[in-house]
Amino acid sequence: HSHILSIIQLGRPTMKKYDNGKSAQISSFLVGIAPVQETVPPVSSTSDSIDDDVCRAYYKLEEAFERYSLSPNINSQTFITNVSLDGRKALHWPFPILKAGTKRKSTQQTHIIGVDCGSAPGGWTKYLKEQTVCTEIFSIDPGEMAKSISSLSGVNHLKMTAADAIPKISEILALRRKCDDCDGIAIWVSDMCVHELTKQVDIFLLAKNADIFRPGMAFVLTIKCNVGHAKDRFDDLTRNEVKRLEHVGAYGLKIIHLFSNRNGERTVMGFI
Repeated sequence: HSHILSIIQLGRPTMKKYDNGKSAQISSFLVGIAPVQETVPPVSSTSDSIDDDVCRAYYKLEEAFERYSLSPNINSQTFITNVSLDGRKALHWPFPILKAGTKRKSTQQTHIIGVDCGSAPGGWTKYLKEQTVCTEIFSIDPGEMAKSISSLSGVNHLKMTAADAIPKISEILALRRKCDDCDGIAIWVSDMCVHELTKQVDIFLLAKNADIFRPGMAFVLTIKCNVGHAKDRFDDLTRNEVKRLEHVGAYGLKIIHLFSNRNGERTVMGFI
């Protein structure tokens, strides 16, 4: 086949009553068609190769950033910071400001640190490296990273658990603060496998308490439920995790059910 047709339903159907007394169910859809070579590879795949895992993870994070930027009720002025690139302020920084296929600016001077928690095999690290303004990335995972990613300039694979990696990063940043103007992590993304729904936020708060975040740090967290729940129940549990984040000062929060999320996953994005 040469093209792919995509049809996406927006929200749930609603009932509309007409003047003649009749009613009908109304649904809204987005419809698009694109050549195969311009579409994202399917999330579901029968291949078990590391390259395919990297590809799926890469586009999962890309979808998250795209969906967040299109979210209603998000005040874009909130995300204009004092960090500038090539003499101009970066909107939605440090969310991606480079489009796919563009080259990284070689004149960039600001040192910007990202963390990818649960990084193996490396799709999210690859995305941070290629499509954001991060100049250095700590990739945390006891598992193996794809060599093509772990060997990238600026990528540091910490082959250990997040609980062990956080104190190590804290030590590294403490030493740098004595020598330069290092002010902490600029973006934290985590798609790590967890057995308890609350664990994702637990680790995030552990890192916050270690004082390794810079003010206004952006984050992307995948909340995962490994036990069967009805959709509404899982949405409620995710909102509980968002309240925990709000309690410690997170803002601009958005819960997104990505097309590439499993049924029991929700992606939470925001700043802190």
